[in-house]
Amino acid sequence: MTDWDAEFRVHGSEWLPDQWVMQLCRVLLVAVQCAGVATLVWYCVQAGSWWGFLLAAGIFAVSILIQEAGHAMGALLCGATITRAQLGPIEICPLRDGVRMRWKRSSREYSGFVMSFPSPRKSFRRQMVVITVAGPMATMVAAVAGFAVAGRLGNSLGDALLGFAIFNAAHATANLLPWVSRSVASNGLQLLRWMRGIDEKDPQFVFVAFNARLISGERFGAWADDYLRVLERGPQPGPMFVVWTRLKLAQIRGEWDRVDEHMRQMEQQVMALSPPLLKALTGFIAIARCEAAFSRAMAGEPLDASPVEILGSDMGWLLPALRLRCQALECLLHRQFDLAMLRLQESEHWSLRSVDRSLEHGEAPLRQALAARIERDRQESARHLAARP
Repeated sequence: MTDWDAEFRVHGSEWLPDQWVMQLCRVLLVAVQCAGVATLVWYCVQAGSWWGFLLAAGIFAVSILIQEAGHAMGALLCGATITRAQLGPIEICPLRDGVRMRWKRSSREYSGFVMSFPSPRKSFRRQMVVITVAGPMATMVAAVAGFAVAGRLGNSLGDALLGFAIFNAAHATANLLPWVSRSVASNGLQLLRWMRGIDEKDPQFVFVAFNARLISGERFGAWADDYLRVLERGPQPGPMFVVWTRLKLAQIRGEWDRVDEHMRQMEQQVMALSPPLLKALTGFIAIARCEAAFSRAMAGEPLDASPVEILGSDMGWLLPALRLRCQALECLLHRQFDLAMLRLQESEHWSLRSVDRSLEHGEAPLRQALAARIERDRQESARHLAARP
């Protein structure tokens, strides 16, 4: 973390145990994981000969599903909003009226995650503790159930269930150990951090709290000033997120020329990012550049690349309302007025389906501005046609 003044020198969300504790837990993690996998394969081979390896792979996938389902159930019980989930190579995006899924290979395709934002109307600490511990607890419950059933069978199915139980017990234990990799902290480390207490001025706490209020549907107002102040003085991506917020406010107000000013500030910050952080923020940066291109087009400036191309297929799938709004703009630029209005209607449809309720009032002014531009250009085109001899 950066060296801020005393008021902002908060380390709760990045706290680590003593170095010797982390090293010991890392050794235990490797030992527990190896023992769990070896035991799983052994019992599955005993149960099914050559196809036991396939059975072991299936049990591995089921264990990931159980743990992430536990996190998801904990989030739902707390009233949190689940925005994304990944189960192996399958990405899931919840909607208000269903879910969207796709096959997406990633660096975490052999594990999973559940991205959720706590309810702003309840204790954050209590919600985060429940959500964090729910995953390993679900895996441990599955292990206990496997032991109970396996003891009554005693046949090849019993061997497979015994391997399932031991592997899930090892999986839960490994996740409850405090350790950290380059991209993620274990459930055990997150739990320790929340149990110790994370200050409400901690930048990561503020980032989650700010987004939780927006996603729940609360309109942006004066209440956001304190959040943005902390984020602006904290480490990245806090300052970039503050610039992004100002960019979006300029868009909503129709101040298209000011969007470019904010985007230039963000590009300067992008140049200073470390390679790992730059990689992690690739999608966010693509969204910001897409919105900047959209605003330049709305200001009547020529574009080097279309907003849809800048957004990319990956983020376009995640944000269909944004993608369709940009497609409506492209249709307008090609004088396809009816198709542009159709894309705007589809964009509104997807914004109303999103679990991110900030899209309802965040996208509406942009659609209205674009619809007015479509109607104006349609009328001008009709006048030109009428004036022809």
